[in-house]
Amino acid sequence: MPGPRHSFVALVLIACTAGGLCRLLQRPARETAVELKFGEIVRVHGGQTVLVLAEVGGPRRLPIPISRAEAALIEHSRRGPRGLGAAAVEALGGRVLRATIDEVSGGRGFRGHLAVGAGSRELRIDSGAGEVLALALEAGAPIVADPALLDEAAISPEDLHGKNASSRHTEPPPAPVLHI
Repeated sequence: MPGPRHSFVALVLIACTAGGLCRLLQRPARETAVELKFGEIVRVHGGQTVLVLAEVGGPRRLPIPISRAEAALIEHSRRGPRGLGAAAVEALGGRVLRATIDEVSGGRGFRGHLAVGAGSRELRIDSGAGEVLALALEAGAPIVADPALLDEAAISPEDLHGKNASSRHTEPPPAPVLHI
């Protein structure tokens, strides 16, 4: 029994390549998530506490309203050893991989999720952004956000400090060098 003809094999390969190219062109280009870092905690007019995340390598700031309890937890984790949340995740055999700010939800503020790794599994825990960020900052995990969310909700540093806000905590200054 003779094998397939070369022209038939070539035709099949061309058809597969064309189908793959069409699929690539139809798929929307998904931008990669933007990494954020702790900027500061401010209290705006009216007493609302806001966590300000800064875009790594960029000028945008993402202000996220948080509760006073979440602010206290974040400030504690910035000053000292890890707290109960990260220790509990580790005691259960997991680790916090990253926090993601997903969306602005009508009436509920920012929503996010925490990615927790346990062995070869990765679990997604959905929650309010304040809780997610408090645990991620406590664990030293990276924070990312969707580029479209930053386009919608981010502000410039000038806008941030132009608002009626007083800074409660910023990045600590570098420790002095002792010449001992």
